[in-house]
Amino acid sequence: MESLVAWVKVTQKKRLRVVELDADRSPELAHHLGVRETPTLLVLERGAVVDRLEGRATGRQIDELIRPYLEVVRRSAA
Repeated sequence: MESLVAWVKVTQKKRLRVVELDADRSPELAHHLGVRETPTLLVLERGAVVDRLEGRATGRQIDELIRPYLEVVRRSAA
């Protein structure tokens, strides 16, 4: 899954900011964000969690998670 997230980070760098969090090194932040298992992908807007994907994910699942937010960015830029 790390390679899929890395791919998103590279291909969508103008639309999304991808940040990795090591839950073992930052357990307070992980708890604050509601991370209950790893890996977990979170979508945040203005610091609030608006969507999540918990556990191992496929490229299709990641695409389905981020697609609505990419469309919002695309409309905002137009």
